[in-house]
Amino acid sequence: MDALRSWVPGIGAATPRLVAADPALRAVVLTAVGGRTLHGAVHPPEHQRLIFHRIGQLAASIHDSTPPRPAGHSLPVAKLERHLVGALPHLAPGDKKFIRATAEQAPGLAPLETVPTHGDFQLLQ
Repeated sequence: MDALRSWVPGIGAATPRLVAADPALRAVVLTAVGGRTLHGAVHPPEHQRLIFHRIGQLAASIHDSTPPRPAGHSLPVAKLERHLVGALPHLAPGDKKFIRATAEQAPGLAPLETVPTHGDFQLLQ
């Protein structure tokens, strides 16, 4: 609900507006947003490129909808090993060593900033 009240209005017409919210019920009422689902849709390559370009513009507007602010926490390096285990089947030789070496440099990086984010935009297979 915080996002719907704070940064979503800055994105523009591509987003729903919060009409009502009940935290006890964990329910919200939103305005409708025009358009069609892309799930299962098939488009010619030139139209698909236009669709993905527009999705990219929406993602950028989400990130730019409010100014960055200090995150107040450090990089989640402690989760590295758990994520590496899950990623091992997808890594090339040497990737694990490179990732660990890169993570060791994390303490020297500038403080993190927080910006609005979204779920993963990807095609479902």
